Amino acid sequence: MTKIISILFIFLLFGCQAMMPKENSESNSNAGGYYLDDGPHKETPEDLDKIPNAVPKKETLNSWASRPYLAFDQKYIPMTELKPHNETGYASWYGKKYHGNKTSIGEVYNMYEMTGAHKTLPLPCYVKVTNLINQKSVVIRVNDRGPFVKNRIIDLSYAAAHRLEIIEKGSELVKVEVIDPSSTSIQELNQEEKFYIQIGAFSDQGNAIKLLGKISEINLDKMTNKITKKAILYSVMIGPYATKSSADVMSKLLSDELKVKTFVILEE
Repeated sequence: MTKIISILFIFLLFGCQAMMPKENSESNSNAGGYYLDDGPHKETPEDLDKIPNAVPKKETLNSWASRPYLAFDQKYIPMTELKPHNETGYASWYGKKYHGNKTSIGEVYNMYEMTGAHKTLPLPCYVKVTNLINQKSVVIRVNDRGPFVKNRIIDLSYAAAHRLEIIEKGSELVKVEVIDPSSTSIQELNQEEKFYIQIGAFSDQGNAIKLLGKISEINLDKMTNKITKKAILYSVMIGPYATKSSADVMSKLLSDELKVKTFVILEE
């Protein structure tokens, strides 16, 4: 009887991932990075890209999920209040094995909603997760504990991982930012970093227009060509690009083609 109660306690505390295998049960990187007995369903919704971000709102923190706990011989002390918190590390995702199971706060895990799991953040809370490789970001509601695997800071639902384009790879380097619903607007959450290529800066707007005409003759895959004015200079800009690396590649090509100096800048 005592053993049964202990198992029940572990399940309630850890939620979906209570019976997660230890790290040596994880599949190898060539298999996509998720557990051998987990993964996506054979058929997934066709409108995954249309699943909206979670909408932050004030919620009462779950006192049960705020208690210190042990998982695989490691002690964790959860945060007991919502406060600023940023961290960078690797995100993974969990799918059909846990779909329909209870989370750490007693909710049903739905792999097609924007949710996630974290070892110590207060539950529930909202975070912005940004893929640092392609700069795509999502807003999710954290309502579960995990991942209990080395070198992972957050587990994402299938829907969130799809939006961040990490399904196939299984894990990716991300930035996690806790959201304060009382001070963060939806517009701020939807802001993403955008990289532009600057080609020339002129005091004469006519020269900027001439250069813009030359650039328009080059096929730039639906990129926007524009002239911006800052102080007394008119700059010719091309973009946006989601990552600096992609902007750098095009910047070099344009520099070679037009025989001018180009610069990659970040416009928030």
